Amino acid sequence: MKPSADITVPLDHLQRLTDCFGMIQHADYEDPDHSTGYTTDDNARALLVAVKHYHLHGDDVSRDLAGRYLAFLAYVQREDGRFHNFLDYDRRFLDEVGSEDSFGRTLWALSYLLCHPPSDEMGKEAEWMFRRALPNIEHLETPHGKAYSLIALYWWAKARPREASLARKIARALADDLVADYNRHKRPDWEWILPQMTYANAKLPEALFRAHQITSEEEYLQVARRAFDFLCEKTVRGGVLYVVGNEGWYRVGDHSPPVYDQQPIDAMAMVEAGLTAFDTTGEEEYLRCAQSSLEWFFGRNLRGESLYDPQTGGCFDGLTKAGVNANRGAESTIALLVAHLSMLENSHIAPS
Repeated sequence: MKPSADITVPLDHLQRLTDCFGMIQHADYEDPDHSTGYTTDDNARALLVAVKHYHLHGDDVSRDLAGRYLAFLAYVQREDGRFHNFLDYDRRFLDEVGSEDSFGRTLWALSYLLCHPPSDEMGKEAEWMFRRALPNIEHLETPHGKAYSLIALYWWAKARPREASLARKIARALADDLVADYNRHKRPDWEWILPQMTYANAKLPEALFRAHQITSEEEYLQVARRAFDFLCEKTVRGGVLYVVGNEGWYRVGDHSPPVYDQQPIDAMAMVEAGLTAFDTTGEEEYLRCAQSSLEWFFGRNLRGESLYDPQTGGCFDGLTKAGVNANRGAESTIALLVAHLSMLENSHIAPS
């Protein structure tokens, strides 16, 4: 197997799924399925991909894509600062307001753009949108919504040091909630923040690592480490990532996590959490976890099958009992690109 760090993942499939308005949600094999419309979830994360790619390469393609995805997010932002999530192909909203996950992911993308703006105009637009959305953070109820927003606050504080005091204040409230969740659900055999592991699990401890970086609060670091160590214990064996399967998820009291179906979003979350944990602690075991999680995409997984399709630049939608899901939709392709680009951003570090 070719080392994943040596593989170049192009933006071809991202472009294939993107039209003049935004990124189409699903694909029928490699072709965009226009009947599935658009989501803010996908376009926010596509913006993250475009900005990361531009930050690394300074190319016109990713800058233009970033502008397109940012315009999409401006289109779906409501007067109260929140966002719609689902739109049909005719650009009609299919919901009253989007999920808290989509809200947090959008803040994450906007705040990252503020750190690495492809242009002054995009930076100003992202700042205006972020500030409109910011007051809604205090009303968040879901752990994942809070986690994504915490990560966004880290990037916002980094981009706008004058706002660091406000970012710390908001971050403390969110992180305290996640710590309270951890204290409520932990058991001798269950060092986790919730009573079950579902999707994008690693985002929860990653958010607490970021909260520690913003506030220097030691409790956030301790809980982040315990939770992430527990997640790694349950999902990384012999240097191979076994993503928690979505067939029933993994609940407190279960003997072991289900192994199918495995989704790319989870491997992406493990890459980013591992990099963040290493950035926070300097412990190389976390960097090795990130590398193992990236290699999941390229065949170092339960089935030994690559989810990366070099013919299209896309990522297969999941790992099932029968093999890979041959569709290459937005979420899976974005997950591969975010994971790969995040590792490239940290290419100056490597396990000894």
